[in-house]
Amino acid sequence: MERFLGFCAVLIVILYGSQALSGEFDDAYQLKAVVAAYSIVNDSDSADDGLDGLLAASVGEYSKADLVALMEMMGPSVKKMDAKTKREMALAFGETDIRYHLKFKSGNYVATSLDFSTNALYNFSYIVNTPSKLLHNIKTDIAIEKDYFANAGMLSRGIGVGMKVAFIFWDILHAVTGIGLALVMLFLGSIIGLLFHPIHSIVNLLPALWNGCVTLWHAIAYLFNVFR
Repeated sequence: MERFLGFCAVLIVILYGSQALSGEFDDAYQLKAVVAAYSIVNDSDSADDGLDGLLAASVGEYSKADLVALMEMMGPSVKKMDAKTKREMALAFGETDIRYHLKFKSGNYVATSLDFSTNALYNFSYIVNTPSKLLHNIKTDIAIEKDYFANAGMLSRGIGVGMKVAFIFWDILHAVTGIGLALVMLFLGSIIGLLFHPIHSIVNLLPALWNGCVTLWHAIAYLFNVFR
């Protein structure tokens, strides 16, 4: 375990170092990760619509992919959300976003914003759903290159192939380092959540246990969406 976590630490430096140097290329990857979220839940029509309607809907009406898109594009404060919405958000990110989040777009830290039970739910969901997320993101990488660059000029095709290779490389690094971070934060993050939200940690325990069973089922079910 110590060797694996040390290996993850090295990969984190490589991953975020390469993304920091890429500029607009990294911005494209962020959007791709959100689009891949729709593929995971088999809701490609929403992605094709350009994420329309996010501003008009309330948080409680979002699908998992919509909720991830909202959090990444608009960054609402997590601290203002109720316990049910926080659990839904933990499942949304755990099941559809290949990137592990120590902090949300709003600036709220995951460990301090969520209670013990919801922290554990996010990290457990992230771990068990990583195979599905990795496959869907790689599928999206290939589709982007095929659909948008295959019939372009030689230079554009080269850019498309380079983008596909880079994105697949980043997907794998995100998956490996994400599992490493989730294993650590499954315990550390949950303890921090207990210290910050002792009452909510107890109240949310049974709902989080049920959600854990559901996300385990989704980890299997979403794999089949790869072939749709």
